[in-house]
Amino acid sequence: MSINNFFLSILKILTFTILFSVSLSFGQKPEPVTWATSIEKVTENDYNIVFTSTIAKNWHLYSQYLEEGGPLPTVFTFEPNSNYQCIGKPSEQEPIEIFEEVFEMNVKYFEKKTVFKQRIKMKHNTPFKVKGEITYMSCNNHQCLPWQFNFEIEIP
Repeated sequence: MSINNFFLSILKILTFTILFSVSLSFGQKPEPVTWATSIEKVTENDYNIVFTSTIAKNWHLYSQYLEEGGPLPTVFTFEPNSNYQCIGKPSEQEPIEIFEEVFEMNVKYFEKKTVFKQRIKMKHNTPFKVKGEITYMSCNNHQCLPWQFNFEIEIP
């Protein structure tokens, strides 16, 4: 193999790799909502698990409390664990409520940033992890996308 053929082969491989990488990046769907978790100690045995969502410009995240027949609500699911008990449902901040023509109904959603809090009661005084997932839908003026966020939070 001559040096010219060698460099031509390398050039073809690099071109293919770059084109493949670019096509993959265009094929990925945007992530309009990012999540952060933290904990707040409320009493000796009670904690709030804090879920903070940051919502991209022109997107919104739907509330947990929606009527059937509309967008998918935000749902928190916690893996069963003998170390704690969830107290009620997660609280949420005051959502925006508006009539959305596409769903032909009033819907509740959040923009920019919002916080959900789940109170838990410890059953044992030993460290453990709270695991689960958040399923939700986020929309902009052109599309709605269902999403899932898995979480794992250490309780000291």
